[in-house]
Amino acid sequence: MESLSSSVCRACRLRLQVKKPALPSSTRTFTSSSIRQYIPPESPAFVEIPEPNQPIREPKPPTKGLLPVPRELFPRRRPDKPGQQYLDNVTPDALPHNIPPPEYQSETKKYKLRMSDLRKEHLRESLTQLHARKITHEKRVQQRSAIKREQHERLLNQAEREDERLTANTVLTSMKPKQLLALPAEEEEAIYQARKARYDDLQNARREARLDNLHTLYMHARKFITTQEQLASVIDAEFEKASVWKLGPPSSLKDMLAGRNPGESKVDAGSMTNLVPSSERFLRDQERMKKIAEKLSGGKI
Repeated sequence: MESLSSSVCRACRLRLQVKKPALPSSTRTFTSSSIRQYIPPESPAFVEIPEPNQPIREPKPPTKGLLPVPRELFPRRRPDKPGQQYLDNVTPDALPHNIPPPEYQSETKKYKLRMSDLRKEHLRESLTQLHARKITHEKRVQQRSAIKREQHERLLNQAEREDERLTANTVLTSMKPKQLLALPAEEEEAIYQARKARYDDLQNARREARLDNLHTLYMHARKFITTQEQLASVIDAEFEKASVWKLGPPSSLKDMLAGRNPGESKVDAGSMTNLVPSSERFLRDQERMKKIAEKLSGGKI
């Protein structure tokens, strides 16, 4: 019990203590439970609550919010910071004619002047020390980077170890990477000229296609609708056209295969000319003549 009492808390040690025999009293208690004379009622250990042997550690509450990104005190666009000229500009001293004589200064004025001088001094010292710490940190980072770079290059360029060479798998010569074939200067020049000619031809073809598209746009621009009057006339012309259902029933599949209109009679099966109506042949000839003229003139018609 003595060894146990030194490793537990005070409340548990009080519970584990052997109850002392109560002294005889002339008064009679009104309860049948045992009297706890060693734990007062206001004590937290007065009521027995089961607790684990290991104390419960309450977690720290999470920190709310995010810390702001620290500002760059010495940006690259301000190389003069924190030079002497910059310090003189940010912490200017008061002009002599703006400071009243000491005998005319109140205690509040003197206190404000002292605090102003103290703030200026602290600002100068803080900027100087922060700049020195920044320079030291950058030098340390550069040194570590240089050491890592040298170590990386040394590991890349070091020779193969003897044990690795002796225990390495055998690689066939045909499986090793082959060196690129070195061409003579004349052959390289010929390949370059051929590629250049092919590139020039491609650019010329693109230029010709662009010019053809521009000419086509110019020829079709005559039919563009640019005013309200033209739009109204086109709409009226479209709505004034007769309905296709007034021209009679549509052609059946048999009539289309025979090459005649629905109301026409049968034609001679041996005549190839009669298989196509004259109006359709005329339109086809006109379209062919138009394509031939466009090819000869080099533009759209």
